[in-house]
Amino acid sequence: MCGRYSIIGDRSIFAISEQFKKLQIIDAPRYNISPGSKAPIILQGKNGLEANEATWWLIPQWSKTGKPDMRFPSFNARAETIDTSKLFAPCFKAHRCLIPADGFYEWRKISSQEKHPMCIRRKDEQPMYFGGIYSIWKDIISFSIITTMANKLMSQIHSRMPVILPERYFEQWLDPTNNNSVELKKLLVAYSDKELTMYRVSNYVSNARNQGMECMEPLKE
Repeated sequence: MCGRYSIIGDRSIFAISEQFKKLQIIDAPRYNISPGSKAPIILQGKNGLEANEATWWLIPQWSKTGKPDMRFPSFNARAETIDTSKLFAPCFKAHRCLIPADGFYEWRKISSQEKHPMCIRRKDEQPMYFGGIYSIWKDIISFSIITTMANKLMSQIHSRMPVILPERYFEQWLDPTNNNSVELKKLLVAYSDKELTMYRVSNYVSNARNQGMECMEPLKE
């Protein structure tokens, strides 16, 4: 799964199009994004690429309240069933997005009472983009991060991880006219563990209210 992540830098390093270069993704770093909070997503709108603030907890179009339903943790969508799920399949067909991030967090279980938070980033510290889906309920945009089976690195601490899409697939993924679910699902695989690094961080990040660089800094032992 993916239950926390960070976005701290400028996305302009990627250049799939001139529009992408010009997108203003964030106003300020966010070191500890948790489900239910707002975060930026990138989608293909009527006039080209857009960066929108959205709620990280998919709210289906049939929702009566327009609020996250805590009974159903729809902040993650499993890659294996995303095309058959009543909740996720409609979004997978036409409402796909990218979620920019600089890292994500997972907790290594040490014992029944002890867990150590770990931060996973690209080795080159460049931004990563999670594959996601989004929904629009009236004027509320919400999204879910797609997860897949963990790679060798992540499997040390968890059986799943967010789908991290390589840049070469961005255009294919964001194209709303592309409804080839078979080909799209082929993109939802684990990112190369050779390009990622993982290190322990402070328990400070375990409290979703805590923000700041301390969330991502390697723990000094």
